[in-house]
Amino acid sequence: MVMEKEYGPAKMRKFLKFELDRYLSGRGGELVAEMPLMLVENQQYIHYRKGSLVMYALKDAIGEDRVNAALRKFIHDHAYGGPPYPTTRDLIADFRAQTLPELQSTITDLFETITLYDNKATAAKTTKRADGKYLVTVTVESKKFRSDDRGKETDVPLHDYIDVGVLGASKAKALNDNVLAMERKLITAPKMTFAFVVNKPPVRAGIDPLNKLIDRNPDDNVKTVD
Repeated sequence: MVMEKEYGPAKMRKFLKFELDRYLSGRGGELVAEMPLMLVENQQYIHYRKGSLVMYALKDAIGEDRVNAALRKFIHDHAYGGPPYPTTRDLIADFRAQTLPELQSTITDLFETITLYDNKATAAKTTKRADGKYLVTVTVESKKFRSDDRGKETDVPLHDYIDVGVLGASKAKALNDNVLAMERKLITAPKMTFAFVVNKPPVRAGIDPLNKLIDRNPDDNVKTVD
């Protein structure tokens, strides 16, 4: 969050995309067993690379203030203490205490399991309205998987809040330089269509356009608007 406040969300997205690529590359070369974040030891591609993505996703899901409150309580309860020392289970309990009931599964996905997505935009169209605004419809597909420590994946039913949005022109070609619309939508089906009204000409639209989730192929999340 210091990085985001100092350099802005565009640079933060570049950092998170780098971390995502490094994590996916690391798990692709795993020779022993991939562990969930809460159980990891000595696997840098998990605790450094995935850790960055997970903490940012947690902030995005429950809010920065709630994450800070959980960290503050964890430090208050355990700083300078002796054995028995706290474990990640204690930290996750503090995160759960700050998380609304309908978002508890997010904690499970981020920390306790190996959860991945396959999100993509399949269609994006726009028409200009009489009032000068633009109606954008975007069709997206989403799949969710749980992986075991050997990489075997199992489909998981979708009931997740995921960003769906519309992006405008950007001189820097950074996706979040010009967000025209962005809403967290409840995704409950493999294929869904959403509509947005924006004030400026749309350029791209899609699901999780800022690549906040651990996606097996993050490059197809947005599509050029027709």
